[in-house]
Amino acid sequence: MNIYEYKDLRIEVSDDSTYNAGSENNKFKYSKHYFGDGAKDHPTSKHCIKIFRHDELLNDCIIIGSGGATGIQPRSSLISDREILICCCDTIFCISVDDLQLKWLTRADQATCFGIYGIGEYYITHGEMEISKIDKNWNIVWQFGGLDIFVSLDQDNAFKLNNDSIELIDFIGVQYKIDFDGNILRSTHQD
Repeated sequence: MNIYEYKDLRIEVSDDSTYNAGSENNKFKYSKHYFGDGAKDHPTSKHCIKIFRHDELLNDCIIIGSGGATGIQPRSSLISDREILICCCDTIFCISVDDLQLKWLTRADQATCFGIYGIGEYYITHGEMEISKIDKNWNIVWQFGGLDIFVSLDQDNAFKLNNDSIELIDFIGVQYKIDFDGNILRSTHQD
């Protein structure tokens, strides 16, 4: 679960894997439902947002995605400019903090989005297959893909955001360093 303190609010972003859209037997009934492409027919991941003031629930919603499964991890959501950005499967959802209305969504990876980071007026997403730069109007500015997926089984950090660059390691061990315009600064294979 990710918890954010925002003004006098507590915002909780968590998984609700047992939720079944349309069922009367859910543990919690969400006031708003947002679906990614294909999620109504083939839901994979379900993430919820709940907003509290002094332990009183003010608002809630559930986000349902389709594609590569995701869970709520420390970098899978962020608060930026009165918006909650959340990775759900292959899509980034942007939800207004004020009323939990969906502002935009964009498919940022072919498979799964692991994390989202704010960089000035843009967002950088760490996807399984692509690194994406997205502007505040939800347009993908560029995408960068490697020779293999950006996942590591030996606990090496497959994605590292620096002040002036992004360092990546793909599944077969190729290391990349790219700038914030998506240009390769360095590419080497681990021995």
